Amino acid sequence: MEDSVEEKDARAMVRLVAEVAALRGDHTTSKRYLMDGLRRMVGADSWVWALGYLDPSRPPVYAAYLHEGFDEARFARYLQAVEHPGMKVLMEPFTRELMERKSHITRTRQQIDRPGASASAAVANEFWLAADIAPIILSARPLNEGCVSIIALYRRADQPMFSERERKIAHILLTEAFWLHAEGWPEDFGAKTPELSRPRRLVLNLLLEGRSRKMIADQLNLSIHTVSDYVKDIYSNFNVQSHAELMRRFTRGAGGGTD
Repeated sequence: MEDSVEEKDARAMVRLVAEVAALRGDHTTSKRYLMDGLRRMVGADSWVWALGYLDPSRPPVYAAYLHEGFDEARFARYLQAVEHPGMKVLMEPFTRELMERKSHITRTRQQIDRPGASASAAVANEFWLAADIAPIILSARPLNEGCVSIIALYRRADQPMFSERERKIAHILLTEAFWLHAEGWPEDFGAKTPELSRPRRLVLNLLLEGRSRKMIADQLNLSIHTVSDYVKDIYSNFNVQSHAELMRRFTRGAGGGTD
Protein backbone atom coordinates (compact mmCIF):
# COMPACT_ATOMS: atom_id res chain seq x y z
CA MET A 1 0.00 0.00 0.00
CA GLU A 2 1.69 3.20 -1.20
CA ASP A 3 2.00 5.98 1.37
CA SER A 4 3.05 9.03 -0.66
CA VAL A 5 1.25 12.36 -0.22
CA GLU A 6 0.96 15.69 -2.02
CA GLU A 7 3.72 18.25 -1.54
CA LYS A 8 1.61 20.63 0.56
CA ASP A 9 0.71 17.82 2.97
CA ALA A 10 4.34 16.68 3.12
CA ARG A 11 5.50 20.17 4.03
CA ALA A 12 2.90 20.48 6.78
CA MET A 13 3.94 17.11 8.22
CA VAL A 14 7.65 17.93 8.15
CA ARG A 15 6.91 21.18 9.98
CA LEU A 16 4.84 19.42 12.65
CA VAL A 17 7.43 16.68 13.26
CA ALA A 18 10.15 19.33 13.55
CA GLU A 19 8.06 21.28 16.07
CA VAL A 20 7.51 18.15 18.14
CA ALA A 21 11.22 17.29 18.07
CA ALA A 22 12.06 20.82 19.25
CA LEU A 23 9.74 20.73 22.26
CA ARG A 24 11.34 20.80 25.67
CA GLY A 25 8.47 19.04 27.43
CA ASP A 26 8.18 15.38 28.41
CA HIS A 27 6.86 12.54 26.27
CA THR A 28 3.26 13.33 27.21
CA THR A 29 3.62 16.91 26.04
CA SER A 30 5.21 15.73 22.78
CA LYS A 31 2.51 13.16 22.12
CA ARG A 32 -0.26 15.66 22.77
CA TYR A 33 1.33 18.27 20.52
CA LEU A 34 1.76 15.75 17.69
CA MET A 35 -1.77 14.39 18.03
CA ASP A 36 -3.43 17.79 18.25
CA GLY A 37 -1.62 18.80 15.07
CA LEU A 38 -2.57 15.55 13.35
CA ARG A 39 -6.19 15.92 14.47
CA ARG A 40 -6.37 19.31 12.77
CA MET A 41 -4.73 18.00 9.59
CA VAL A 42 -7.18 15.12 9.11
CA GLY A 43 -10.27 16.76 10.60
CA ALA A 44 -10.70 14.33 13.50
CA ASP A 45 -13.03 15.02 16.42
CA SER A 46 -11.01 13.14 19.05
CA TRP A 47 -7.97 10.93 19.49
CA VAL A 48 -6.61 8.26 21.81
CA TRP A 49 -3.06 6.96 22.32
CA ALA A 50 -2.83 3.82 24.44
CA LEU A 51 -0.82 0.75 25.29
CA GLY A 52 -2.47 -2.24 23.63
CA TYR A 53 -2.33 -6.02 23.94
CA LEU A 54 -3.57 -7.58 20.71
CA ASP A 55 -4.18 -11.30 20.26
CA PRO A 56 -6.50 -12.72 17.56
CA SER A 57 -7.70 -15.37 20.00
CA ARG A 58 -9.22 -12.93 22.49
CA PRO A 59 -10.61 -9.38 22.76
CA PRO A 60 -8.01 -6.59 22.72
CA VAL A 61 -6.90 -5.03 26.01
CA TYR A 62 -5.82 -1.40 26.43
CA ALA A 63 -4.34 0.72 29.21
CA ALA A 64 -2.40 3.92 29.93
CA TYR A 65 -4.59 6.18 27.82
CA LEU A 66 -3.78 9.65 26.56
CA HIS A 67 -6.72 11.30 24.82
CA GLU A 68 -8.39 14.51 23.73
CA GLY A 69 -11.85 15.47 22.48
CA PHE A 70 -13.97 13.54 25.01
CA ASP A 71 -16.01 14.75 27.94
CA GLU A 72 -16.13 12.50 31.01
CA ALA A 73 -19.38 10.73 30.14
CA ARG A 74 -18.42 10.13 26.52
CA PHE A 75 -15.02 8.73 27.47
CA ALA A 76 -16.67 6.27 29.87
CA ARG A 77 -18.93 5.13 27.00
CA TYR A 78 -15.85 4.90 24.78
CA LEU A 79 -14.13 2.59 27.29
CA GLN A 80 -17.20 0.37 27.40
CA ALA A 81 -17.11 0.11 23.60
CA VAL A 82 -13.39 -0.69 23.51
CA GLU A 83 -13.76 -3.36 26.21
CA HIS A 84 -16.81 -5.06 24.65
CA PRO A 85 -16.19 -8.80 23.93
CA GLY A 86 -17.38 -8.27 20.34
CA MET A 87 -14.24 -6.22 19.69
CA LYS A 88 -12.38 -9.50 19.16
CA VAL A 89 -14.31 -10.00 15.93
CA LEU A 90 -14.14 -6.36 14.87
CA MET A 91 -10.38 -6.15 15.46
CA GLU A 92 -9.37 -9.56 14.16
CA PRO A 93 -8.40 -8.49 10.59
CA PHE A 94 -6.30 -5.60 11.92
CA THR A 95 -4.68 -7.74 14.61
CA ARG A 96 -3.77 -10.53 12.19
CA GLU A 97 -2.25 -8.11 9.69
CA LEU A 98 -0.21 -6.42 12.43
CA MET A 99 1.10 -9.76 13.71
CA GLU A 100 1.96 -10.96 10.21
CA ARG A 101 3.72 -7.76 9.15
CA LYS A 102 5.39 -7.09 12.51
CA SER A 103 5.65 -3.43 11.53
CA HIS A 104 3.69 -0.21 11.91
CA ILE A 105 0.35 -0.25 10.09
CA THR A 106 -2.43 2.33 9.75
CA ARG A 107 -5.92 1.53 8.51
CA THR A 108 -9.30 3.22 8.18
CA ARG A 109 -12.48 1.65 9.41
CA GLN A 110 -13.39 0.76 5.82
CA GLN A 111 -10.19 -1.30 5.57
CA ILE A 112 -10.75 -3.05 8.91
CA ASP A 113 -14.46 -3.87 8.73
CA ARG A 114 -15.54 -7.05 7.07
CA PRO A 115 -19.01 -8.03 5.83
CA GLY A 116 -21.10 -10.57 7.68
CA ALA A 117 -19.64 -9.91 11.14
CA SER A 118 -21.20 -11.80 14.05
CA ALA A 119 -24.05 -10.66 16.26
CA SER A 120 -21.50 -10.00 19.02
CA ALA A 121 -19.65 -7.59 16.72
CA ALA A 122 -22.92 -5.88 15.85
CA VAL A 123 -23.65 -5.34 19.55
CA ALA A 124 -20.14 -3.94 20.04
CA ASN A 125 -20.81 -1.51 17.21
CA GLU A 126 -23.89 -0.26 19.09
CA PHE A 127 -21.57 0.69 21.95
CA TRP A 128 -19.44 2.68 19.51
CA LEU A 129 -22.51 4.52 18.31
CA ALA A 130 -23.46 5.22 21.95
CA ALA A 131 -20.04 6.89 22.25
CA ASP A 132 -20.91 8.87 19.09
CA ILE A 133 -18.09 7.32 17.04
CA ALA A 134 -18.16 5.75 13.57
CA PRO A 135 -15.27 6.98 11.33
CA ILE A 136 -11.92 5.65 12.57
CA ILE A 137 -8.23 5.72 11.67
CA LEU A 138 -6.36 3.05 13.63
CA SER A 139 -2.56 2.97 13.76
CA ALA A 140 -0.34 0.54 15.69
CA ARG A 141 3.39 -0.01 16.17
CA PRO A 142 4.69 -3.23 17.78
CA LEU A 143 6.75 -2.66 20.92
CA ASN A 144 7.78 -5.67 23.00
CA GLU A 145 6.36 -8.05 25.59
CA GLY A 146 3.45 -8.62 23.20
CA CYS A 147 2.44 -4.95 23.40
CA VAL A 148 1.73 -2.32 20.79
CA SER A 149 1.62 1.45 20.80
CA ILE A 150 -1.85 2.07 19.39
CA ILE A 151 -3.35 5.34 18.21
CA ALA A 152 -6.88 6.04 17.04
CA LEU A 153 -8.44 9.11 15.47
CA TYR A 154 -12.21 9.44 15.53
CA ARG A 155 -15.07 11.43 14.07
CA ARG A 156 -18.61 11.61 15.35
CA ALA A 157 -21.09 9.12 13.95
CA ASP A 158 -22.76 11.59 11.59
CA GLN A 159 -19.47 12.63 9.93
CA PRO A 160 -17.95 11.19 6.71
CA MET A 161 -15.43 8.35 6.84
CA PHE A 162 -11.74 9.20 6.77
CA SER A 163 -10.22 9.26 3.29
CA GLU A 164 -7.15 7.46 1.97
CA ARG A 165 -5.31 10.81 1.90
CA GLU A 166 -6.04 11.26 5.61
CA ARG A 167 -4.91 7.72 6.38
CA LYS A 168 -1.60 8.35 4.60
CA ILE A 169 -1.02 11.57 6.54
CA ALA A 170 -1.65 9.78 9.84
CA HIS A 171 0.58 6.85 8.91
CA ILE A 172 3.54 8.95 7.80
CA LEU A 173 3.38 11.28 10.81
CA LEU A 174 3.05 8.47 13.33
CA THR A 175 5.88 6.46 11.80
CA GLU A 176 8.18 9.49 11.50
CA ALA A 177 7.71 10.23 15.21
CA PHE A 178 8.93 6.72 15.99
CA TRP A 179 10.76 7.76 19.18
CA LEU A 180 7.46 8.57 20.90
CA HIS A 181 6.01 5.07 20.63
CA ALA A 182 8.31 3.44 23.19
CA GLU A 183 8.07 6.29 25.71
CA GLY A 184 5.69 6.91 28.57
CA TRP A 185 4.68 3.36 29.44
CA PRO A 186 5.15 1.42 32.70
CA GLU A 187 8.54 -0.27 33.01
CA ASP A 188 6.90 -3.66 32.60
CA PHE A 189 4.61 -2.33 29.84
CA GLY A 190 1.66 -2.98 32.13
CA ALA A 191 2.07 -6.70 31.54
CA LYS A 192 -0.35 -7.64 34.35
CA THR A 193 -3.22 -5.60 32.90
CA PRO A 194 -4.62 -8.45 30.73
CA GLU A 195 -4.94 -10.60 33.88
CA LEU A 196 -7.81 -8.37 35.05
CA SER A 197 -11.39 -9.11 34.06
CA ARG A 198 -13.20 -6.72 31.73
CA PRO A 199 -15.11 -4.87 34.52
CA ARG A 200 -11.91 -4.45 36.52
CA ARG A 201 -10.08 -3.08 33.46
CA LEU A 202 -12.85 -0.52 33.02
CA VAL A 203 -12.45 0.55 36.64
CA LEU A 204 -8.64 0.60 36.26
CA ASN A 205 -8.75 2.92 33.27
CA LEU A 206 -11.19 5.27 34.97
CA LEU A 207 -9.00 5.29 38.10
CA LEU A 208 -6.07 6.27 35.89
CA GLU A 209 -8.27 9.11 34.59
CA GLY A 210 -8.47 10.39 38.16
CA ARG A 211 -12.14 9.49 38.67
CA SER A 212 -13.46 8.93 42.18
CA ARG A 213 -15.09 5.64 43.16
CA LYS A 214 -18.49 7.35 43.22
CA MET A 215 -18.00 8.76 39.73
CA ILE A 216 -16.93 5.34 38.45
CA ALA A 217 -19.96 3.71 40.05
CA ASP A 218 -22.29 6.25 38.45
CA GLN A 219 -20.70 6.02 34.99
CA LEU A 220 -20.59 2.20 34.92
CA ASN A 221 -23.93 1.73 36.70
CA LEU A 222 -22.31 -0.19 39.55
CA SER A 223 -22.64 0.05 43.31
CA ILE A 224 -19.94 1.78 45.35
CA HIS A 225 -19.38 -1.53 47.16
CA THR A 226 -18.71 -3.33 43.86
CA VAL A 227 -16.32 -0.62 42.67
CA SER A 228 -14.46 -0.74 45.99
CA ASP A 229 -14.07 -4.52 45.68
CA TYR A 230 -12.73 -4.08 42.14
CA VAL A 231 -10.29 -1.42 43.32
CA LYS A 232 -8.94 -3.80 45.99
CA ASP A 233 -8.45 -6.49 43.32
CA ILE A 234 -6.67 -3.99 41.05
CA TYR A 235 -4.32 -2.89 43.83
CA SER A 236 -3.53 -6.52 44.59
CA ASN A 237 -2.92 -7.31 40.91
CA PHE A 238 -0.36 -4.51 40.59
CA ASN A 239 1.05 -4.90 44.13
CA VAL A 240 0.23 -1.33 45.18
CA GLN A 241 -1.48 0.05 48.28
CA SER A 242 -3.03 3.30 47.06
CA HIS A 243 -4.35 5.27 44.10
CA ALA A 244 -1.17 7.37 44.14
CA GLU A 245 1.00 4.24 43.86
CA LEU A 246 -1.15 2.93 41.02
CA MET A 247 -0.76 6.22 39.13
CA ARG A 248 3.02 6.13 39.61
CA ARG A 249 3.08 2.56 38.36
CA PHE A 250 1.52 3.57 35.05
CA THR A 251 3.24 6.92 34.59
CA ARG A 252 6.74 6.18 35.87
CA GLY A 253 7.03 2.41 35.99
CA ALA A 254 7.25 0.13 38.97
CA GLY A 255 10.62 1.53 40.00
CA GLY A 256 9.22 5.01 40.69
CA GLY A 257 10.93 8.23 39.71
CA THR A 258 11.46 9.59 36.24
CA ASP A 259 15.27 9.58 35.96
